[in-house]
Amino acid sequence: LTLLKMIFFIVFSLSLAIAHSQILGFSCTSSTRFCPNVPSEITCDTTGSIVSWDLSGDIDDQITFGITDPVGTNKTSDQNDVFTAIKTGSTSFILNFTSQIEFDNSLTVTCTDQSDPNTNTNDDSCTIMIYDTPSTSPTIPVPGYTDISFNSVMLSWNSSAEQCIDHYNITVTRNNMNPVDMISDTTSYVYPIDRGVEYCFTVSVVDGANRRGPDSMSQCLTAEVPEVPDITLQPTNYPDNPDDPVEVFINIEQPDSYRPEVLEYIVIHDVNINITPTTITLPSPTTTTTLTGAIRGSVYTIQVQPSNTLGTGNITSATVAIPSVEPPPIITSMSSSMTMTMSTSTTPSPSSETRDTEPGLGGGAIAGIVVGVIVFILIVISIVVGIIIYCVVKGNNGGVKPVYDNDQ
Repeated sequence: LTLLKMIFFIVFSLSLAIAHSQILGFSCTSSTRFCPNVPSEITCDTTGSIVSWDLSGDIDDQITFGITDPVGTNKTSDQNDVFTAIKTGSTSFILNFTSQIEFDNSLTVTCTDQSDPNTNTNDDSCTIMIYDTPSTSPTIPVPGYTDISFNSVMLSWNSSAEQCIDHYNITVTRNNMNPVDMISDTTSYVYPIDRGVEYCFTVSVVDGANRRGPDSMSQCLTAEVPEVPDITLQPTNYPDNPDDPVEVFINIEQPDSYRPEVLEYIVIHDVNINITPTTITLPSPTTTTTLTGAIRGSVYTIQVQPSNTLGTGNITSATVAIPSVEPPPIITSMSSSMTMTMSTSTTPSPSSETRDTEPGLGGGAIAGIVVGVIVFILIVISIVVGIIIYCVVKGNNGGVKPVYDNDQ
């Protein structure tokens, strides 16, 4: 009786499979692409329990599941053990494989529901297609780093739009010397650096077949401490009482673009009543401050030293003399690491004094005088000529007598 029940069950199951045999879902289509050397899968859902996976092309093999195979059954291809099929449900199957470049356009996978061998529409297939070599590059944003310490830099970049990213290749050149390649599985990389050395970075995508895409735009970095180009010093805010102290205004010229950027400016000065060096700190980006306590007639030294995460730069210093009477002009410091004493004397130099006090005529005045003299001479000449003509005419009229005819 038990044997008859089993036979009846098998016959009944076969009749249902034959009656409803068809492919309900197949995950591989003509537009499906697989990444090389990456675990991949193709799913096949049917209405029957007798299914075969057919591999045709470079590989000629078949993996078949029967109605008696329980859920969870694994089977491997005899021709290529890369392909393994599993029965995940009574009518659901998955073909697992590691995609390879040699499969590209040369291997066709077909899922066939064999429950109804008389039906020609109970299978579905696709040709394995592999993605091409990466063609786009990541983007390194400016400045291209998120952190610089005294001995390392963290380089970061934007993820590429490529589908098959296995890892990123970072190429580093040091002072334009031979490039060195590193590998990162993420979109950042910490690289050791030395001060004063120029580093240039490029990043590219590498897929699972070790095919490398184009390099990104190069991002260069010179890790160095900053230098202050110049300081402007100006005595200001003079009180009415000559014994009261005045102020000194400081303006720090910002350094050129440094990496890492300036964190703070250290100002060392002796502008105070006790004449003792004082240190103040200006956090970046502040570059101005006012010092109080300057005495008229005194000379003070101002020093500025910038710093960043790599350390402190050289000192830029300047001196300023505080005039006793006249408001001082704007005083500008020297270049970095040098000292210049600024003159505040109100006595004009000999050359300027001569130019300001000696009398003299300009070119316009001389021209005017010459024209006046010429006009005066012409007037005198005109008067003299007029007198002479008058005298001649008058003399001629008075000395000539009329001549009469004797017959009259």
